[in-house]
Amino acid sequence: MKEDLYNKLQQIASGRQYTESTNIENVSEIRSKDLKKKLNNITDSIKKMYPTKPKKVFETWKQATKDFPLPTKSFKEDYWKEYLNLSPDGPDKEKQKLITNTELELQMLESPTEKEHYLRDKVSKWPEWLVNEFKDDIQNLSARNSITNLNKSKQVYKDDLSKRLGSISNKELDADVSEESHIDDLLKLEKMNLMDVADSFNGRFGVVDKAGAFVPAFDLQDRAQVFENDPYGTPSLGEQTMVDELAPDFIRNFVKGNLSNQRAKINLDNKASEGVAKMMLETGSLTPDKWGEAFSMFSKPEYQTLIEQGLKGEINSGRVKNDEDLVKTIYMAMNQYKDLLGESTDATNPWAINNWTK
Repeated sequence: MKEDLYNKLQQIASGRQYTESTNIENVSEIRSKDLKKKLNNITDSIKKMYPTKPKKVFETWKQATKDFPLPTKSFKEDYWKEYLNLSPDGPDKEKQKLITNTELELQMLESPTEKEHYLRDKVSKWPEWLVNEFKDDIQNLSARNSITNLNKSKQVYKDDLSKRLGSISNKELDADVSEESHIDDLLKLEKMNLMDVADSFNGRFGVVDKAGAFVPAFDLQDRAQVFENDPYGTPSLGEQTMVDELAPDFIRNFVKGNLSNQRAKINLDNKASEGVAKMMLETGSLTPDKWGEAFSMFSKPEYQTLIEQGLKGEINSGRVKNDEDLVKTIYMAMNQYKDLLGESTDATNPWAINNWTK
């Protein structure tokens, strides 16, 4: 309490009174008054130099005040009022001249961006009436440039996403998992800004966490699982909106292409396996008790045909030397694989045995 009183007495004694608020606005007003005096002095001096030449006065005045600061709205209006009053053509004609010159300068600029920047630079120095003349132009240019900039940013994002997807195109996807599941995995990583560090394990996309363990995307909860000190964080709402709009189609096409290649490769491998299995049966590489191993390598096995091929293999290998050996082999095969051949198959049925010994 005493200290506060002492400080106050010191302020009063020194002529300094703390008002508990800044005086920025007052400073601007004081500066405006000083500038106005300076502007009046310049005007009076030039008029004295050319008392009978109003055009010369106007041109000299414009040159002398072209870089004059305009700190407040009121001073800016005063400056332009003086500008119009000094014009030898009169205020109305000078206004139209300013509008026409501005329009001509705008026409000389090629891009909407240049035009918007030009007008925005001018607005800070223009009087209210001139701002109103070009207000619609500024709004229209701003809207047009915003759309252009948005389209540019979308294209940049598409190109960037395409490159990042290309960098993981060699990663194999689990062909037994649905397309939508793989798409959801990648979309989640993209929304969390983790596509750059994405990897795949057992055919599912995910990331390696801080502890060095692989975390599938469907189990990932937060970027903090991956980055201990994260300088970027989760993308902003605007970025995530762009991801929602643009990323799904790119990611869907990527997954479709990747899975198509994977499944085509599997089909080729299956066909190759079927060829190997058929050869093993026909050459007798597998004894009848192991024919099931070959059968399992066919995607759509025709068991009767496969058993016939196995019988040929028994003959080709020399294990079946006569009709009696053949009947025994057929009888054994029909008993072992009767569940595959159907419930009606009966190993004791002479017709069935005769049908296969033909």
